[in-house]
Formats: sequence, structure tokens, C-alpha cells
Amino acid sequence: MERFDDAIATFLHAVERARQMVSLFDALSAIRIRDPANDDALRSAYILAVSSFDFFAHELALVEAKHRFRSSLKTRNITLPMELMTINDAEERSNAAESQIRQSNSYKAFVDPAKLAEMLSCYCANPWQKITERLNEGKVVGDRRTDVQVKGQLKSIWKRRNQIAHEADVNPTLAGITLWPIDKPDTELTIAFILELGEHLPGVIAEALPEED
Repeated sequence: MERFDDAIATFLHAVERARQMVSLFDALSAIRIRDPANDDALRSAYILAVSSFDFFAHELALVEAKHRFRSSLKTRNITLPMELMTINDAEERSNAAESQIRQSNSYKAFVDPAKLAEMLSCYCANPWQKITERLNEGKVVGDRRTDVQVKGQLKSIWKRRNQIAHEADVNPTLAGITLWPIDKPDTELTIAFILELGEHLPGVIAEALPEED
């Protein structure tokens, strides 16, 4: 699936930048021991990791839509203006379709499990089932997760990201003097989960829809 190579490379680069922010936290902690400001490096890592996943999902949707549009492959629930179909030049028509899809998806947060499923369902059936199967492949029974657990973890990460990005991570008690706690192990687990989940998205979105659907 070479069509996803650029999006994958960008995603992996962004995840690595998030890991570097954790390394920055370690460096700051060695210099400024127990300084609460050090934790902002972890918050930055958290936001970067989650944002990289959201960006990646948006890019995959565009790449797959363009691929299927050009190849006349089945999609569903993708609406394009009728005037787009009157464009004679194939490349121009494909670019116009890509632009339309980018615009219609621009306000959606694909870190929201429901929105992610909605997007993936345009290209494949039962996306969360497929994601969970891929996540569990090769793992012992005790380490396997249900789709409910995977969706729940992603939703918790999404809410935590919004807490940092939209509420300055402020704990509303005590007149907003304190911040919600954040630690290195949780941040690293979040980055690892985001990476693992993201690595399976290209395979899932590329699965063809059943003909009888």
C-alpha cells in the first residue's frame, strides 16, 4: 500500500517528536528538580501524540478516497457535488474531489472513536472489529482487549488531550490554582498506544467494502 507511505512517514516523525518531548522532560527534571513547570514538556508530548494521530487519520481518509475515486472502487456515505462530475480532466476532477472531502472532514476529530468509526466505515465494514483483531494478533489471551476497551482507552486519551489543549489542564477546584497531574509513565503509555493504533489504520481503511453491502 505505497499510497500511504508519505502519511505514514509523517505520522511516525510526529510520534518521534512526542517521544523527544518526554526526553526533554527528563533533561529538565535533572536540571530543575521537582519544578512543576517540567510537566509542561509531558503535556506537549501528549498533545503532539494525539494530534499526530488525528492528522494521520485525516490524511488516510484523503488518500484512500482519492485512490478509490480514481479506481472506481466502492465507498459509501461520501457525498460530492454534482458539478464535480462534470469536470472533464481526470486529474482535475480527482483533485476537486480530494479538496471537497478535506473540507467536509476539516471540523471532525478522528481521535473521537465514534468519528473515527464513521470515517472508516466509508471504506470498510466493521472497522472497530477489524482494528481490535489486528491489535490482538499474536498476543496471549491475557493481553488481548475487546473493541469496547480499545475505544474506551482512545476516548479517555481524547478527553485528556482536550483538557490540556482547551482548558489549560487547570483543575477548577481551588480557583484554578492547581493543574491536573501528569506523569511520564502515563504519557509514554499514551504515545505507545497511539503508535500501535495508528500502525493498523492503513490496513483497515484499505479493506474493500463487501459487494452486497
